[in-house]
Amino acid sequence: AANGMDIFRIFDSLNYLPNLTAAMDAVREETNSICEGTICYTGDILDPKRTKYDLKYYVNLAKELEKLGAHILAIKDMAGLCKPYAAELLVKTLRQEIGIPLHFHTHDTAGVQGASIVKAAEQQLDIADGAMASMSGGTSQPNLNAIVEALRFTPRDPGLDGHKLSDISDYWQAVREFYQPF
Repeated sequence: AANGMDIFRIFDSLNYLPNLTAAMDAVREETNSICEGTICYTGDILDPKRTKYDLKYYVNLAKELEKLGAHILAIKDMAGLCKPYAAELLVKTLRQEIGIPLHFHTHDTAGVQGASIVKAAEQQLDIADGAMASMSGGTSQPNLNAIVEALRFTPRDPGLDGHKLSDISDYWQAVREFYQPF
């Protein structure tokens, strides 16, 4: 925080709350920064046979993070497992259960995460991460250019200029060529 960082995403890959408490307390009590409490998504909340990480599990975890003082709740989908209709249900339900902004951070490993962001956006998701087209996909974030176009002329239109996004993506595509040997 002293060096300019103003948002701290605090997570434990196993969602073990005691591992988040000290860091969340430090951010809230010792800085003027934003404390983003995070749930790490795994499993499939739509599969009734997978009961360990069901919707109730994530709702309870989100409520605990809100009680611990999170300013924002992040849904961190590190493996790209949160499919579109699961994202829709999760965000819709969390909207009803907690009162802090929701941030969806996902990696496009499965290739469907752009659709997951669109479905979550339909449920009033506050923040989603995307990457320029030339830098997106795989273990990176979903294609921002495609997400913007998918949401254009809808109530969730982010208002970003598609031509400018393409220009930026073209720039980064050229830069990637220089680093490919490494």
